[in-house]
Amino acid sequence: MSIRLLTLSIALLVASPESDYSNVKLFCKDLPVEQVKCGGDDLDKQFSRSTEAYEICDEKTQAPCCRKNRTILVECKPKKDVVCIGEGASVPEKWDGTEVAYHRELPCRYVTGYDYRTALILSVFMGMFGIDRFYLGYYAIGLLKFCTFGFFLLGQLVDIILIATQTVGPADGSDYLISQYGPILSKVGMENHTFYQYGSYYYKQQFLTHDEH
Repeated sequence: MSIRLLTLSIALLVASPESDYSNVKLFCKDLPVEQVKCGGDDLDKQFSRSTEAYEICDEKTQAPCCRKNRTILVECKPKKDVVCIGEGASVPEKWDGTEVAYHRELPCRYVTGYDYRTALILSVFMGMFGIDRFYLGYYAIGLLKFCTFGFFLLGQLVDIILIATQTVGPADGSDYLISQYGPILSKVGMENHTFYQYGSYYYKQQFLTHDEH
């Protein structure tokens, strides 16, 4: 009896095609982080705090560009033998670990070449003439500082504090170009998908928008 059941099981296994995964409804973008790899082998190097990696697109390493909304698109590849529905597809398939299933947005620093140390040094030594504001692209304020000797040095002191704390940045809305171990300050705030940590658990708090009231 057991031999017959074993034979029947093998027959059913052979008869079922390996590519038949119609019962799988999981999208690849919903895979756990341990089952998918986003970015290249040197992703950590490309997107470390060294902002030179964000400044331009590197054609040799295929480093993606940081867009003005401070996100980059990277390729995500499910690990070998993972079955899921890829981007733009409607049927699941089995991945071999080398194929791109979907693209994912990752945060990055958008820089256009304004150096933080240069701006701060100009503010300290040439701020009374408005050179720091001219460098950052605030030409009107720079002209006023030039004509009033840095608002009688009071405006220079204020600008030194604002630039040192990175409250005032480049006029084009980009981030400062800062070295890998430089003093990068990140603003912390809340949004519709803010995560709260209580003990060892994470809770996702959804805030109602004005349209939902």
